[in-house]
Amino acid sequence: MGQRELPPPAHDHPRGDEGLSGGGTPPGIAALERAAAEHWRAAETAQLGSWLLRADGGFTGRANSALPLGDPGLPVAGAVDEVGAWYRARGLPPMIVIPGPLGAVTPDGGLAGDPLDALLAARGWWVRSAPVVVMAADIGQVGGLGRSPGGPLGLGDSGAAPSVTFAARPDEAWLARYRYQGAELPARAVRLLLSAPWQAFASLAVDGETAAVGRVSVGAGWAGITAVDVDPRYRRRGLATLMTRALAGEAARQGARRVFLQVEEGNHAARALYARCGFAEVHRYHYRVGPAAVTG
Repeated sequence: MGQRELPPPAHDHPRGDEGLSGGGTPPGIAALERAAAEHWRAAETAQLGSWLLRADGGFTGRANSALPLGDPGLPVAGAVDEVGAWYRARGLPPMIVIPGPLGAVTPDGGLAGDPLDALLAARGWWVRSAPVVVMAADIGQVGGLGRSPGGPLGLGDSGAAPSVTFAARPDEAWLARYRYQGAELPARAVRLLLSAPWQAFASLAVDGETAAVGRVSVGAGWAGITAVDVDPRYRRRGLATLMTRALAGEAARQGARRVFLQVEEGNHAARALYARCGFAEVHRYHYRVGPAAVTG
């Protein structure tokens, strides 16, 4: 992965920690967002002061957006210009992620009271659909051993309770089962899936078929759960709960003590499931997407 510093601005304009995200991202949220960035690392990154710019061919917002935490080293308006130019030079739409507290939402889905978000909105940057809620837990509250969550699952013909197996890399069956936003993964996605300091890939088979998959990663003092996907034929039978607990248990065996995950704000069923597993909602984030070209 290539990382570099952007050329320093002609006139330094430090804003201090009070300027996080243009309006004061709470320290706990900022720390978790920095940690989460280690679990899904883009092929190309650059630093604009303390802002992190990430590009990976357009696959996932997490790997193709700027994370504006800390001081960019120049006024916010100029930093936004630099971000726009950096992404356009790579043939990507400029995108900035805006993390913030739960509930502080503007009518267009932005973050109320955040100067950076307000500046982007005024410049015509639009909120990409599906804002995300970040949930976290102490790993001991979640982790299991891959056993059935209790009660009959009614799966397959063998009558045996399903169990979760782990591998260091995703195999073809895993990749065939995982659907990112309902679509097959592009070829470059495998590199991104393997980009954390440590990760493992979980599969759950029913009668010889991969019925559910998931990914767990460990880095920056946190475990992260991503890519949980259950075959539609086997949903509502406890497999997502079983998978979530098994993933957290595997991370615990790596020494992790805290675990986070990210779920679309509108996915109320998944949010409820993770709450039952012991997760609490911590904060939300959304993406602002800028124009593909500068006009005027």
